Amino acid sequence: MAKNISERKLNRLLELNKKLGFENDFSKRIDLISNTIKNILNVDRCTIFIHDDNSKSMWSVYIDGVSYIEVPDNTGIAGEVYKTKKTIMLNNVQNDPNYNSVIDEASGYVTHCILSVPIIGYGGKVLGVMQLINKIDGRSGFDEEDEKVLGYVLNHISAYLEVMMQEK
Repeated sequence: MAKNISERKLNRLLELNKKLGFENDFSKRIDLISNTIKNILNVDRCTIFIHDDNSKSMWSVYIDGVSYIEVPDNTGIAGEVYKTKKTIMLNNVQNDPNYNSVIDEASGYVTHCILSVPIIGYGGKVLGVMQLINKIDGRSGFDEEDEKVLGYVLNHISAYLEVMMQEK
């Protein structure tokens, strides 16, 4: 997979992995992951949802523009990704039946495109979902390279996230 990612992006991802090894604070690690991915992929917003088995919901540990979100694990695009363990790339979310406009309506933000990827932990358990929202240029949507980069990152950092969740 890495051979299909540009050398510049791959180097930035390797640097992220190195930095994560030296950071012990949960919030700082999450910020580092989210901001690095947004920067590499030229994305406006990022949300990391973590699944709660007890409440059957997902809650945001990182979100741009909104303080906190908790959604049922069977709702919206994130819920679909959680349920199917499959990436969803939508470059026109308004036409998708899983799109939940409630958060956009509450925040005043307009979502055009989403790249939503499951965070898979040890043993294949879905820990949560990472969503990237809107490319910064406003014209283009997500593409296969974006999906590969995000998948590559999550393959490498899912262990960090799993350990951080256990420590939290």
